[in-house]
Amino acid sequence: MLRLPRSAARQVPVSVLVVLTTVSVSDESSSLHRAADTVIGAVVGVTISLLLPASRLLDGRQTLNRLATGLHDALMAMSDGLRHDWSPDQTEEWRDRAREVRSRMVGAAAEAIGNSRESIRWNLRDRGHIDELVRYEAVLTTFERAAIGVSVIARGIDDHARLSGTAHAAMPSIGELLEALAVAVDRLAATVIGGAADTEFVTALDEVRRRRQRCVEAASRRAREALLADVDQDADPDEEQRRRLDGEWLNYAAILVQVDRIVADLDTDA
Repeated sequence: MLRLPRSAARQVPVSVLVVLTTVSVSDESSSLHRAADTVIGAVVGVTISLLLPASRLLDGRQTLNRLATGLHDALMAMSDGLRHDWSPDQTEEWRDRAREVRSRMVGAAAEAIGNSRESIRWNLRDRGHIDELVRYEAVLTTFERAAIGVSVIARGIDDHARLSGTAHAAMPSIGELLEALAVAVDRLAATVIGGAADTEFVTALDEVRRRRQRCVEAASRRAREALLADVDQDADPDEEQRRRLDGEWLNYAAILVQVDRIVADLDTDA
């Protein structure tokens, strides 16, 4: 009847049962005082809630910002590590961090923004921010898909590291690409949440595409080296070296596919 959110509506019968239970086990005079105090407190609480309702929009904004920060930090961790020799111990940490962003942070943001939309129906204070909430919902979908892509990238790097079982040579071009992608995520969050100019986000996307081209060239070079090692009958390449060449260019290609998907989602949302 009051169009309360489900969580608040469930508290109503619980509170009534608590009051009735307290009244039933107390002396008559004490019970009347307790009941009167409860009614007065309820009236004051409802009045304050109607006149000065708490805004859930702030909670949605904060959790969405934490999600963007989590994506940025996960990408930067991989970016910093790939600029130097990297090992399975590092990649396991990157994988765990990306999984945490995908599972916990995405869920927290979805719950907060969903609760904001539910409460906005009866919260007069938030009704003027419906357009802002719609933007949050749209960018949440984008960040959710980005979190999936980042998790796939981290898992692919970790799988590749475990196949080799040893420290892997630096991949500076991929590191620079992931850094540019982290900046693009940060700029989109600043545009949607902080109201920053979208020109910075457009510039960040252009930088991602520029660094991607360098990675494409590196992947093509690795692929040619792997192909020549397979077809050269005179040479007798080490089997481990051949596997490294094959895995490296395939790893490049898999990362580029995920980056392209993330960039496409970011660009569409903007």
